Amino acid sequence: MPVILSLTQDHEGLWALGPEGLFRLTGGDLTATSQPDAQPACCFYDGERMLVGGATHGVAYTTPDGGWQAGWLDGVTAPVVCLAPDPDQMHSGVILAGSAGGGVLRSTNWGRHWSVCNFGLFDFDVLTLAWAPVQPAGAWPPVEVVFAGALGGIYRSPNGGRGWKQVATTPAPVLTLAIAPDFHTGGVVLAGAEGAGLWRSEDGGYTFAPVAGTPAVVNALVALPDGWLLSDAERIWRSDDGMTWAATDQPPALTFLPTAQGVAAGGMDGVFWVK
Repeated sequence: MPVILSLTQDHEGLWALGPEGLFRLTGGDLTATSQPDAQPACCFYDGERMLVGGATHGVAYTTPDGGWQAGWLDGVTAPVVCLAPDPDQMHSGVILAGSAGGGVLRSTNWGRHWSVCNFGLFDFDVLTLAWAPVQPAGAWPPVEVVFAGALGGIYRSPNGGRGWKQVATTPAPVLTLAIAPDFHTGGVVLAGAEGAGLWRSEDGGYTFAPVAGTPAVVNALVALPDGWLLSDAERIWRSDDGMTWAATDQPPALTFLPTAQGVAAGGMDGVFWVK
């Protein structure tokens, strides 16, 4: 089974992507489909087209005739390793991309054109991105909060990725981020690092501190309405509050995707559903 780094969902079901290519999940089986990148790393379906990020084209998207078109990347040639859509991207058209060496790219037209948005970044190896939920109507001041995890720390943007401020320095690369559904009232953000464990913020992502008793390597995180999931290199862990964690007997994951059918996970041996 192929290694899976990224999952997304269209109107018909799940798609999975990893170093071996792009796959449609059908009845538990992965069926390979064409995609343009030599080193694919991430995928996202925006409601009309599939986007793939990696090395060769940076970001490419499907066309109405079934082909692929490379996006314009503002001169960045670094591989794109993560894609993060604005929670309101169906209306705003905003998608962020993190690259291994070129920092953050921002699109306002669903991935056709990308502009570098590195103001405030000190580290241009951006490994993960995560948006906070849409701010409640009428809240002031208006914010569009998004977080970036890099080789040496965590960055926060209050304006949809246009500018950044480093809010934590970590002794290891930040591989994954997850934001609580009640972020605008509770303020909880989790970050997982490769060798430095789990980090937690309770103040809206302005400060972070390590969480004791968590695995040293955190490859994947997801926030759910009733708790959190974490994966290290050996298994999946569960938590009700993001502080106290219990190991499960489920295999490790490299990515999670919440769906109406449950939480899908991609790992070293394809796709499976979290129990």
